Amino acid sequence: MSNWFNDYSDPAQFANRFTLSKLQLIKTSGFTYVRIPIGATILFNAAQPGQLNSSNLMYVDAAIDNCIKAGLGVTINLHPLSNDTDTQLAADSSFANKIAAYWKAVATYFKKYSPDKLFFEVYNEPHASAAGLTAQGYDWWQAVQEKMVNAIREATPDHSIIVGGEGWNGINGLIQLTPYNFEHIIYNFHFYDPFLFTHQGATWTGWQPAMDARNVPYPSSPDAVAPLIAGSSNTELNNNLLWYGAQRYNIDSLDKWIKVAYDWAKSRNVKLIVNEFGSYKEYAPRQSRLNFLHDTRTVFEKYKIGWAMWECDEGFGWIDYPTFNRSNPVADKEVLQALGLK
Repeated sequence: MSNWFNDYSDPAQFANRFTLSKLQLIKTSGFTYVRIPIGATILFNAAQPGQLNSSNLMYVDAAIDNCIKAGLGVTINLHPLSNDTDTQLAADSSFANKIAAYWKAVATYFKKYSPDKLFFEVYNEPHASAAGLTAQGYDWWQAVQEKMVNAIREATPDHSIIVGGEGWNGINGLIQLTPYNFEHIIYNFHFYDPFLFTHQGATWTGWQPAMDARNVPYPSSPDAVAPLIAGSSNTELNNNLLWYGAQRYNIDSLDKWIKVAYDWAKSRNVKLIVNEFGSYKEYAPRQSRLNFLHDTRTVFEKYKIGWAMWECDEGFGWIDYPTFNRSNPVADKEVLQALGLK
């Protein structure tokens, strides 16, 4: 449910961005739960981390309540926009304590919702090490995340807590975690491979080949990318397209990547979900995007990994507004079919 309570979201739409009728559309389309990102500026106050922002709290509370009324489960996560939060968490133990105090306050307030309806996700995509914001390795995150888990557990013993690894919640970070000695912990990863396909044209990635890419197909092959290379004078992009085509990415490639996460979880007897995967739709060939969503979802279900697609109604979404009127959502039935929901 991107852009409902993100740091960049318009407060004027906190009350009505996703109405009860739209949540009911999500439910009747076949989804079972939603994931609501909560920006670091929405409820958290560094000066008083144990006291939630009361003016915004009422809107978040109403949002959760409406989702549950629509028959949906809800995950809420701390989802900062700025790198500053990661930098401070890695460098300053007192700041990590503040985030833990925040989570204790969140769990204390929201534990009124049933543990089978509301889930607490500690933090979206920690990346201080992966992004070079700290000289530490991925292992810095193990203890910091445990502080947050412990704070939630002090408030409620029964609600499930979703945790993930460094490196933007990638599989490589997941498998470096040591499972925590708490009950009701669910381990999570995000999946956006192959990245040149899933993020083609995405200007925020910071990786120039993805930013420049257009019409990249999936599955990949040398023949499939040959027309793109022939029509481009962008050497860096062409080199990446050449490599991408040579890999011949398909459902077997996805299976190989995802099985790494599955094997890690199975060997440690822990629960596993993937609560972000998807493809930026503005520049991806439509059929290729449908192919990717179908194949990825199929592999998740093969390994009985619960999933959530990023996201609902923006650049990666499945709801459109052809008349630019949010009161008239139109579901993309082919995307729902690719997701096995229709």
